Amino acid sequence: MLTRSPQGLGFRMDEIGVVILAGGLGTRMGGGKPERLFKGRRLIEYVLDRAATWDVPMAICVREPGQVAAGVVDQIFDRPGVEGPLAGLLTALDWGRGAGLGHVLILPCDTPFLPENVLARLWRAARDAGAPAVAESNDRRHPTCAVWPVMSLPQIKTYAATGQRSLSGALDACNAVELSWSDNASDGFININTPGDLEALQG
Repeated sequence: MLTRSPQGLGFRMDEIGVVILAGGLGTRMGGGKPERLFKGRRLIEYVLDRAATWDVPMAICVREPGQVAAGVVDQIFDRPGVEGPLAGLLTALDWGRGAGLGHVLILPCDTPFLPENVLARLWRAARDAGAPAVAESNDRRHPTCAVWPVMSLPQIKTYAATGQRSLSGALDACNAVELSWSDNASDGFININTPGDLEALQG
């Protein structure tokens, strides 16, 4: 089946899915980051709403049951024994393979201003390069905003087996391409890490 992305780029419904990474401890936030309220809504709801506009398969990756309130979106669990967002990436790629998808877009749970075109642009770049494609803005790479070919799973497993845990390092190991978003006053990739961030961005 062929559908249309928000930017008019055609893709098959079995080509890509979205996994929202919500398994972090959120220690700088005091815990429970996905459920923290921002402008009257849970942080994760902003990312869920953005992903819902793309009409593709979707899941939330958590570290343990109850980390995110139950909802209509399936929850999957971080790879045991692996620390940080790399655990979520491994699970996301496993999920994508099981769902018969060609690519998976991973997104963090704490980015309420994500650009509308993040899936379409990253998917096109990953497809053309045959490698992961990661977002970059304001001269900063955003490793948790990237499209990964599901076929990269064996390479990421090998990378994780060495004890390395850097998501950015995994991107480098797979020769990822960077895709830049223009600088602007409100960076769409801003993430909220602390109560101070929540307060500062409420306005």
